[in-house]
Amino acid sequence: MSNVSTVWLIIAAGICVIAFALVVNSSLAGIAQLVVLTVLGVAALVFFALLVMKAAGR
Repeated sequence: MSNVSTVWLIIAAGICVIAFALVVNSSLAGIAQLVVLTVLGVAALVFFALLVMKAAGR
């Protein structure tokens, strides 16, 4: 994962967070909303964890 640019990790994490906020404010409800929010939340956490790992490795 060392070949992934920090900028791309920040962009991907930002997109996940914005999509999370859009889904929260959408009319989507029930199990579908829960699944989408879970996937987006886990993806955002993974991107932020990768950013922290890159920063700690320097």
